[in-house]
Amino acid sequence: MKLKKLTDQNLDSNLKELVAGEREILAEIILHIIEVETRKLYLKLGFASLFEYLTQHIGYANGSAQRRIDAARLAMVVPKVVGDLESGDLNLSQVSLLQKSIRAVQSESKTKVDQKTKEDLVNLLSNKSFAESEILVSQVLDITPAEVTKITNQKDESVRLQVTLSKSQWEKLLKMRELLSNSMPSGISNWDQVLEYAADKIIKLKDKSQGKQKSENQNQNLKPHHTSEPSSSKARQHIPISIRRQVFQRDQCCQYLNKTTGKKCESKWHLHIDHIQPLWADGSNELENLRILCAGHNQQVYRWQANINNHS
Repeated sequence: MKLKKLTDQNLDSNLKELVAGEREILAEIILHIIEVETRKLYLKLGFASLFEYLTQHIGYANGSAQRRIDAARLAMVVPKVVGDLESGDLNLSQVSLLQKSIRAVQSESKTKVDQKTKEDLVNLLSNKSFAESEILVSQVLDITPAEVTKITNQKDESVRLQVTLSKSQWEKLLKMRELLSNSMPSGISNWDQVLEYAADKIIKLKDKSQGKQKSENQNQNLKPHHTSEPSSSKARQHIPISIRRQVFQRDQCCQYLNKTTGKKCESKWHLHIDHIQPLWADGSNELENLRILCAGHNQQVYRWQANINNHS
């Protein structure tokens, strides 16, 4: 089709049809993401999170993936979101704004926003502009919408970080700078220097701790390990400290591996020690039966092992 030959009316008509088809596809995508989330399929395929699955495996850009995750999770609570996205009464930017605001409220107040409030907000945002939506969300949830964190990579390889902090977060940073003021070199007061100094201290502390663990591991390796005990009397917290240290030193990241694709998770967030053969299935606390899994895979592997769901 040569667009230049189309009349203005046909061009406009065609574009409207394409957009309507795009919205229909979007609705189907959201439904698919909901099913992936329900089955925890991303964990089975070796990804630590739904976000990693959509960005690394499906190919979405970070922002696109997060907006669709927001839509899917809101639709799991308020199903009409899918229909509103398909009709055009609601768009992904509005959904993302709503979800971010809800998360901010829940984090600040330590209470959940109830389903009725979410349903009311979805109805209120119908056919509204983004600016109008910001005002409505702020009024209903009684918050000031937070700005999106922005990371800009610059030509000299420096990074500009733009982030909005809550009052409590800002107070914590001020307190940190105050506590560091007696130990920081004279003249250090800029925030980039304060954060770098704090990061250096944490890294040094962590490296020192790991060095101590390595020394203890070397001493431990000189001795034979006989840690097996009857599974009925052993619990996860009874793994000897020396064995725990060896597991973390050996693995260092999530070891979940999808046997079909060969994809290993390798996440380094929220790591847990997992029994390859569960204690309740006569597994032991010996080093060879232990591995590191991220929180998501640790929980899901247990569900698969225990046949808690039907998607193993």
